[in-house]
Amino acid sequence: MRAKRTNPSSSRRAVSLRRLFAGAAFAALSVAGGLTAQSTPASAEAVLSMHIEEQTSWVQNFNPFDLGGRRQSTMDFIYEPLVIFNDYDGGKPIWRLATAYKFSDDLKSISYTLRDGVKWSDGKPLTSADMKFTLEMMLKNPAVDTVGVGETVASVEAPSPTEVKINLKAVDTHFPEMLADFPVVPEHIWKDVKDPLAFKNEKPVGSGPMTEVRRFTPQVYEQCRNPNYWDAASLKVDCLKLPQISGNDQMLALLPEGTMDWIGSFIPQIDKTYVALDPKNNGYWQPPAETVAFQMNFKTKNPGNAEAFADINFRHAFSLAMDRTSMVDIAGFGYPVVNQHASGLPPRFDSWRNKAAEGEHDVWMAYDVDKANKVLDDAGYKKGADGFRTTPKGQPIAFSIAVPNGWTDWIDAVQIGVEGLRKIGVNASVATPEYEQWQKQILDGTLDAVMNSRADGPTPFRGYYQSLSTSFGGRITSAPSRYSNVELDKVFDAYRKATSEEERHKLFDQVQLIVAAEFPVVPVFNGPTWFQYSTKRFTGWVTKDEPVMNPEDHDNNRLRLVHLLRLKPVQ
Repeated sequence: MRAKRTNPSSSRRAVSLRRLFAGAAFAALSVAGGLTAQSTPASAEAVLSMHIEEQTSWVQNFNPFDLGGRRQSTMDFIYEPLVIFNDYDGGKPIWRLATAYKFSDDLKSISYTLRDGVKWSDGKPLTSADMKFTLEMMLKNPAVDTVGVGETVASVEAPSPTEVKINLKAVDTHFPEMLADFPVVPEHIWKDVKDPLAFKNEKPVGSGPMTEVRRFTPQVYEQCRNPNYWDAASLKVDCLKLPQISGNDQMLALLPEGTMDWIGSFIPQIDKTYVALDPKNNGYWQPPAETVAFQMNFKTKNPGNAEAFADINFRHAFSLAMDRTSMVDIAGFGYPVVNQHASGLPPRFDSWRNKAAEGEHDVWMAYDVDKANKVLDDAGYKKGADGFRTTPKGQPIAFSIAVPNGWTDWIDAVQIGVEGLRKIGVNASVATPEYEQWQKQILDGTLDAVMNSRADGPTPFRGYYQSLSTSFGGRITSAPSRYSNVELDKVFDAYRKATSEEERHKLFDQVQLIVAAEFPVVPVFNGPTWFQYSTKRFTGWVTKDEPVMNPEDHDNNRLRLVHLLRLKPVQ
C-alpha cells in the first residue's frame, strides 16, 4: 500500500467538512418541528428519539418482506425474532418468541418451541399456526422469501400451539442462524393479503415491543408500546420517535439541538462535533464491523460491462486502482480500517483466517495504478481517443457506482475509487440515488455497480453465504453481484451439513481460498459500527466499557431489540 497522499488529503477533507456544515441552519430548522417536543418533564412519557436510516421523506410501510421499502424500525420492534444470536458472546442464543429448538437425531428436521402465552398487539394469541403460515407463504411465494427457506424447507407441521416442526430437504445445521431474520406474521391478518410483497402494512399487528404507529407524517413518525407485549416488564421506553433525516449533513446540523438519544450515523471529527457539545452525556463506541466492498452486477444487461466484470483481469485491475488508505483517512476520517485481504475477511473473525488464501492473492489489494494499467493492456483492453478503454471484444465500458444519497463518507470513498478507475482508462462515475431507490435497484438488478456491505452473523459464514451463493443472488440487498460459482456453492452446502466446529473451519478455509482466487467482489475497508448515544434522557447504553453486544440500531442488527430493553429513562 502506498503512503497516504498529503495535499489531496487536506483538500478533500476541507471540501468534505464544507459540504457537511453547508446549510446547517436550514437543515436544523427543517427537523426542529418534529423534535422540540422531546424536552418533556420526567413524569411524561419516555420517548426515545433515534436515527436508523436516511430518507428525504417517510413512506408508511411496515411490510417486513419488502426489503427495499420497509421502514427500518419494522423488524425487531414490530416483529420480534425467534431467537437472537449474540456474536459478542460466542453466538450465544437469546430466546425471544422461541424458547428452544432441537434437531432430530438424523438432522433432517428441526422443532421450535414457541413461548407460551404470547399475544399479538391486537390481543389475539400468537401460536405455531402463525409461524407455519409464514413459512408456507414464503415457500409459495419466493418474492417474500427473505431468508431462503425455499432452498432448505420441505414442509412444516404444527403438532401443538407452541411447537413447530420444520422438515428439511437435506441436513442444514446452519438453519437456525438463517432464521435469525425471519419475521413471524399473524395469519389472521396476512391470509387475506393478495400480494404480500406489495402490501404496505400501514397499521401493523405485531409481536414486538413497539407496534403502535401513533403518528406518521413525511417528516416524523412515532412507534409506541405494544399493549400486549409479552416482555412488558423489561420495557421502560414508551415510544420511539423517528425524525426524517436525509443524510449525514442534516444529522451534523441537528446535533447542537441535543434532541437525539440513539444515533447510527457517520459524524466527522466526532469528539469535536458531537462529544464536545455535551461531554457529560454524549458518547460513542465504533468498533470495526463488516467488510465494505465494490460489487459488480455479473448479470448486467450492458454487454461491455458484463464482459469486463466477468474477467478476473478487469477485477484485479479495478482493485489495484483503489486507494484504500485515502478512503479510510480522507472519506472516513480514520474511522474504518483498510481491508488487506483478497478474501475480504473482517478483522473480528481473525481466528477463522486461512493464510493460504492470502499471499499471492493479496497482491491485488495494493494501490498501484501502473500495474493496473499493465494488467488491462496485457489483457487486451485498448484505450480510445477519449482515453477510455474497450473490452477485448471491442465493447465500450461505462458504468456508475451507486451509493445512497446523503452517505457523505461513502460518497467520498466512491469518488476516490472512481478517480482511480479513470486513471486506468475505465469510464466510471458516481450515482447517488435515494436510499430506498438504491435498495430497490439492487433487488431488481438495474444497478451495474455499488459500494455495499454485508450483514455478518456470529460466524463469518453467513456474510459470505448470503452475499455470494447462487441461491441468494439478487434476493437480498447484500447480494447485488448475482455471483454464481458451482464450486463455491458445493462448499457452502457442505458447510451447512457440517456437525463439528473443526469441520466448519476446514470448509470455511475452502471458502476463503475460492473467494480470494476468484475475486468476485473488491474489498476496500471495514467500516465501524455506527453507534452514538446520549445519557441525558436514558441510561443503560452498551458502551466500550461494557461491550456485551453489537450496539448499533441499524436494521441488520437483531441485538438492537435487546439493547432497547436495557434502556431506562433518567428520573
